[in-house]
Amino acid sequence: MDDWNVFFTAIGILYLVATLICAVLIITGSNSGRVEKRSFLMALLAPIVVIVGLILIISSAIYFLRDVISDGGFILHYRKKKNKKKKRKMYERVKAAYMNGEIKREDLPRVEDGKVTFEFKEEMGLAVDYYSKVREIVYIENGYCESLNRFFTEHRDLRLYNMYKFVYLPNFCEDLQNGGMLQYLYPDLSNDEKPSIDLKSDYPLSYLWHPEEAANIKHGMMFFIGNQDNHGSKYIKGHYYPLEEGSDESIIAQLDAIVKKVHSDYSGGGLYCKEERPKTEEGSSDEYADEQFSWEIYDDEVAIIVEDIRKKIKQLREKGLAENLLLKLLKEKPKLSRLVVTKDLRIILPDYQNTEIEMEPINKAVYLLFLNHPEGIVFKCLPDYRQELAELYQKIRPLGLNERAMQSIEDVTNPCMNSINEKCARIRGAFISKFDEQLAENYYITGERSKEKKVTLPRDLVTWE
Repeated sequence: MDDWNVFFTAIGILYLVATLICAVLIITGSNSGRVEKRSFLMALLAPIVVIVGLILIISSAIYFLRDVISDGGFILHYRKKKNKKKKRKMYERVKAAYMNGEIKREDLPRVEDGKVTFEFKEEMGLAVDYYSKVREIVYIENGYCESLNRFFTEHRDLRLYNMYKFVYLPNFCEDLQNGGMLQYLYPDLSNDEKPSIDLKSDYPLSYLWHPEEAANIKHGMMFFIGNQDNHGSKYIKGHYYPLEEGSDESIIAQLDAIVKKVHSDYSGGGLYCKEERPKTEEGSSDEYADEQFSWEIYDDEVAIIVEDIRKKIKQLREKGLAENLLLKLLKEKPKLSRLVVTKDLRIILPDYQNTEIEMEPINKAVYLLFLNHPEGIVFKCLPDYRQELAELYQKIRPLGLNERAMQSIEDVTNPCMNSINEKCARIRGAFISKFDEQLAENYYITGERSKEKKVTLPRDLVTWE
């Protein structure tokens, strides 16, 4: 509250100073015999200014007194502020020592209590995905509990609230093996091939930064939150909610209470902030398309335009765990396929079961343009590539380019319009409809704002017939 006290006090003082200035102007104006509109307005505003200033100063005083009372008096309040500053300085010293390699990660002071909240290594691969509506509460145990394992085996898709999903890892791994998700994650495997799942009995307890804390866990539910900071070291925070054995009704009642507690603890405090989309108008400058690029490519509502793609992504997300955990559980890593552009300009991925990436002619022409320029293309320079794009489009449409086609080429190479972003979004959708995005991002057009946009696939994997 100290910052707010300073803020309110400063604003209050500024208001009082403004009031004094208004009063001086009014007095000098009346003494000289000049009745001006400015003085009249100031006379009306002065009481309001005084009242607002007093309110701010009183508010600041109330906040200060409330802090003093909650701390047990002026002396204890002063000591608390002093200790807070001392702890902050100590934190910065330890952080600097860790960042300089003078302290090992295992020796850092613990920021979680090791009883209710725990520090897990980031490579565990499991944490809240703030951009997904599905949030997972995972069953975890330190020693096998037959009744609870039976409960989760029989209740395979227990979901008490739409945005939360209870995950029982053995069920999840079984669904992963039997469903169509593996083919999506591993397009290089044939239908009869399946990568093995590396789910150890002590997962995820084996990823605790302080292994001895596992003794504080019996069996219950764990909610994981990523990107936490311990003196400069990132970790995943796990919040543990014990779960007692009992009847199915008793367990469901406990889970209902747990999910309400999770929602209360972690959904009301602003878990993340989102950068606002630039508000420039289309046609306002040659930077427009570039400014909108990341928004159009990575916003699912715009990028995943085709309905069957949207359904597939939704189904995958609702399977249960975040994608990084899926890949963590699987021993083998998916491989990049070669990309072949055939003589008739079809796009084939021979190592992904000869998958063909189909696109509308204008989208394919844009893709081949970027594929042909590994150095990348800056959007505001798109007009320089208009002729090359027209030639590619002509090859894809050998019957000739009509007026509508020529207008499409004109629009997509106009950096003041959003057409290029729409095409890049559809290109992205064409790839992620076939296989996982962590692979697909090597194939579609990516890049940062104000920099070159390119296809990052190594060109030794690209063949033009």
